[in-house]
Amino acid sequence: MSEWNNGEEHVERAHELFELGRWEEAEAELRKALAINPNQVDWTYNLGLTLEAAGRLVEAIDVFEAVHRLDARHYPALVSLGVNLSRAGRPAEALAALEEAVRLDPGNEAAYCPQVGALAQMGRHDEAEQVYYMARQIREECPVCCANLGESLLQRGQFEKAIWCFKEAARLDPRMPRVHARLAAAYASLGQPEQALRLYLRALREDPGNIDTLLDLGMHLVTMDRLPEAAEKFRRILELEPANADAHFRLGQIAIAARHFAAAAVEFELVSKLNADYPGVALNLAIVAYHTGRHDVARRHLAGVIESLTLDEPDLLGLADLLNEVGLRTEAARALTMLAQREPRNAEASHRLGVLALRRGDFERGIEYTRRALRLDPAHERANHNLLLAYIRSGRHQRARVMLRRALKAAPDDPTIHRLAVRFQTLSLVYRAGRSLRRLIEHRLGLGATSA
Repeated sequence: MSEWNNGEEHVERAHELFELGRWEEAEAELRKALAINPNQVDWTYNLGLTLEAAGRLVEAIDVFEAVHRLDARHYPALVSLGVNLSRAGRPAEALAALEEAVRLDPGNEAAYCPQVGALAQMGRHDEAEQVYYMARQIREECPVCCANLGESLLQRGQFEKAIWCFKEAARLDPRMPRVHARLAAAYASLGQPEQALRLYLRALREDPGNIDTLLDLGMHLVTMDRLPEAAEKFRRILELEPANADAHFRLGQIAIAARHFAAAAVEFELVSKLNADYPGVALNLAIVAYHTGRHDVARRHLAGVIESLTLDEPDLLGLADLLNEVGLRTEAARALTMLAQREPRNAEASHRLGVLALRRGDFERGIEYTRRALRLDPAHERANHNLLLAYIRSGRHQRARVMLRRALKAAPDDPTIHRLAVRFQTLSLVYRAGRSLRRLIEHRLGLGATSA
């Protein structure tokens, strides 16, 4: 009995520490209690809540799963498990836990709210909306549901509706974590950067140490081209969390923009050490190596990029340019081909493919790609110039002559067109002179009748 009382004392002390935000001490007290009675379900659940509050999601998930094993009908543990799985980027598992909670208690709204968020993460937006309205039948107003539906609408590009949802969530619960930051993101997506900035700053006043908000604000300042202010936000993150790979990565990108390549290299190498698979780090290390004249190092980094290249790569055009610059032209063509697949109406992708083909002397394919670019964008100036040059170099003089006439008529003051006109005239003279010489030789050798 005395052991049980000791366990209760540890739990009471843990509650007090939890209320003070002293998560590690609260955790220590709960673990002492559980050492006395490891199968106490509520104490185990409280440990999960403490780990969740401390941001230790993976450990919290493990504890909530332990609660479920101890008591399969523990509804709060299933809901908490679903919430934390969703936050950890495991929406399918989250949905399974939350659906199980709904089966246990269909009339309890708590399991519906996080389902909206999990379904939105999975891109199942129509289902997310259906669950939202199911929840409204149980409880008329819920800030969490509104915020989760706002995320779904934000992903779908329905920015005005998303703004309404986030405003409604803020009205229902002004202290909801990050609600003003998400409202800011919606305004930024709607093309109202100043309003977004005001909301981000408000969110930081409410929670000055929120790393996610600092990161979002820093990235927003980057889009506004306010790079020194953005860098200050990322450095603030590193004061709070020195091993934050996101902040190091963004500082590296800002250093590249300022052409401070040595500083950029330091940041990206740190990111690589923190997370070797961090998206974009190999590409940015290659960019730094290229700009510092280390093309062999750039090629080595780019080899890994190409190996894992997918259509999701945001800047396939920039990647293709870099690959081309370091001499990896086959790989550049692959990146451009992927871009053309992802964006069939992207004239620049076809134009660059044409340039690569023409450089290796493949006039047929170069002309085909360049003509495709011009079908997509008839005013594409460089594609027009390249097609004319391709016709000249491949000896298609009649087509070159017609195209040159049209180009001179459309842009009589274009210096590039005039240079091509001079080149064409020179080549035409050489061609005609060669043809006359050939006829003279044939005549002297008595081959005229045969050639006729």
